[in-house]
Amino acid sequence: MENAFNSAEDFLQDDSFLRYCMGISEEDTRRWEDWLRENPDRQASFEQARKIFDVINGQQGQLHAAVGNFRLLLREHVANTTAQAPAALTPPARGQQRRLYWWSAAAAAVLLVSITGWYHNSRYRGQQQIAAAPPAHDAQPGTSKAVLTLADGTTVPLDSAGASQFEEKDGTRINKSQGSLVYGHSGNTEEKILFNTLATPRGGEYQITLPDGSRVWLNAASSLRFPTRFAGNERTVYLNGEAYFEITPNARQPFHVQLSDNQQITVLGTSFNVMNYADENNSTTTLVTGKVMVSRPGGQQAVLAPSQQAVITRGQDRIAVSEADVDKTIAWKTGMFEFEDDDLPSIMRQLARWYDVTVVYEGAIPDQHYSGSIRKTAALSQALRILQTAGIQYSITNKTIIIKNI
Repeated sequence: MENAFNSAEDFLQDDSFLRYCMGISEEDTRRWEDWLRENPDRQASFEQARKIFDVINGQQGQLHAAVGNFRLLLREHVANTTAQAPAALTPPARGQQRRLYWWSAAAAAVLLVSITGWYHNSRYRGQQQIAAAPPAHDAQPGTSKAVLTLADGTTVPLDSAGASQFEEKDGTRINKSQGSLVYGHSGNTEEKILFNTLATPRGGEYQITLPDGSRVWLNAASSLRFPTRFAGNERTVYLNGEAYFEITPNARQPFHVQLSDNQQITVLGTSFNVMNYADENNSTTTLVTGKVMVSRPGGQQAVLAPSQQAVITRGQDRIAVSEADVDKTIAWKTGMFEFEDDDLPSIMRQLARWYDVTVVYEGAIPDQHYSGSIRKTAALSQALRILQTAGIQYSITNKTIIIKNI
């Protein structure tokens, strides 16, 4: 790494450093941790730059901004700060003017941190932002783990390590490898149809290929009940929690996903995401490709086109259909949390399921909305530091996160 980092300004002009502050790149995190070990004499400037980043980024109530967006925030901060600053006693030389003009704002931000603590200018004006102490007990991110329950009640713990093969009573072969199960065809159509259940705990996720070749990605704290073979005129599975489906087309045997609230999704061949956690106010079905029909008890139905989402709010007797942010909806499947104008309880429920922690609130829940991204491979402490930059005060003890009134 280039070693020309002598001031906070030098760090803030480096894209790799900004990605490190945002917590969105494991490579950049390792890079800067190694750099700090090799350059302990520059730690003061490094920490000063991080404080400036947190102040400017936190002013927007964001979990992080993209590098390009952060530079816009920085320019806005410069403009606002220098517009109120007293005139310089000695005008800078022409070649230094832009650099000193920029740096005066950064210096003001450092002064703000060192004297008064962290403040928010628009949403949190007048409220002091106190940096959270390092968590007493960190938590690692979730992994590929689940429990498979066979038809006779036998349970099989699953993880991402090793490969193995076993059979159900009807001869169905089940192959396990690298965090996924693949169900084969037993070839026996005379045996009674058996049902298996794949369940992920909080802090776990798993993949499965069903007997018809359809693939399912199961999110944390979810379960899928399914037959070892699909017989008759339809294919039906039962879901609690959240899953992403890629269904093998078969017009003669439609695919159904039955949810715990008697909601049903009918599929001919498509990919879609279903989120139906008991602790969420909304149940959502988001279509990526193909066509699905969402049905409620009482005969209500909605047919979705690609990029549409059906939302059923608990306690309301209707299906609302709207355009969906597909990338955000299925980000969990690709290793990210994506938030876009989400409230804090919604964000914390997702983190609680993935890190297997409990969240409690001291006082009123902050009535704010946040946008940004958190990589699912980050440790809990990294995710919480990103929340801290958004103005969220917290403490953590024994896997309980306490959100403090702000």
